[in-house]
Amino acid sequence: MILEVLGYTGTQIAAIGIEIANIGILSGLLYLYIKSYRQIKIGFTAGLMLFASVLLIKSISTIILLIVDNDILLNYHGVIGGIIEFIALTILLKITWDY
Repeated sequence: MILEVLGYTGTQIAAIGIEIANIGILSGLLYLYIKSYRQIKIGFTAGLMLFASVLLIKSISTIILLIVDNDILLNYHGVIGGIIEFIALTILLKITWDY
């Protein structure tokens, strides 16, 4: 790639940036789910909290793996998967925020 910073390729930098954005969205979702669970203690909200927590762990571990091992997730599939996850989380955040 043309862009290289501290030995990371543009693909790796893009993947890290997307995962950071996903962490931001997931943190917002988790905040909303915890706030909702405190008001109405139902299993659905607890499931949503678990869902957001697992995806948050996935995003954090992906960033750690990208930083620790320069060769892991080097291809574009990691970036495309991150973009798709970002779009899905944005939709979920919008729906959750409205309701």
